[in-house]
Amino acid sequence: MTDSNLPGSFQIREVAEVAAKDHFLELFDFSMRPQGKNLVLTVVLDKKSGPVTVEDCAHVSRDLEQKLDELNLIETAYLLEVSSPGLDRPLRNVDDCLRFKGRLAQFVTLESLDGQSSFRGRLQETAGDLVELVLEGGKLVRLPFSKVKTARLIVEI
Repeated sequence: MTDSNLPGSFQIREVAEVAAKDHFLELFDFSMRPQGKNLVLTVVLDKKSGPVTVEDCAHVSRDLEQKLDELNLIETAYLLEVSSPGLDRPLRNVDDCLRFKGRLAQFVTLESLDGQSSFRGRLQETAGDLVELVLEGGKLVRLPFSKVKTARLIVEI
């Protein structure tokens, strides 16, 4: 999701960031999109110390809605959606890859590397722009994150 260029989106995003920080969370993603005559605000929260809980989302949702109403930043009816990145969360940068070291992940590269553009394996170390991944056959690959189109964790049961 990306911020839209709707009026007030920058201020609303700032209010969402503060509401998240007030609950020791961070804003993972934010978007505003029109839906008929109304707006849909989507706020995705993250937490470095563990998973985002339903209670975390409820607290931020309540505080954010109250603050948005107080500031009167939205002149139309809106729907507020607050959630976590999920178990199959995207990996947005090298730091995310290091944070989830040992977890199973899927990478798709912008161009073919060693004859393939899709890699599935366990996250290992990172060094600069490189992410180490041990593929299911045991082969170690080093992927330049700048060449990654998409990367996400794979849910393991």
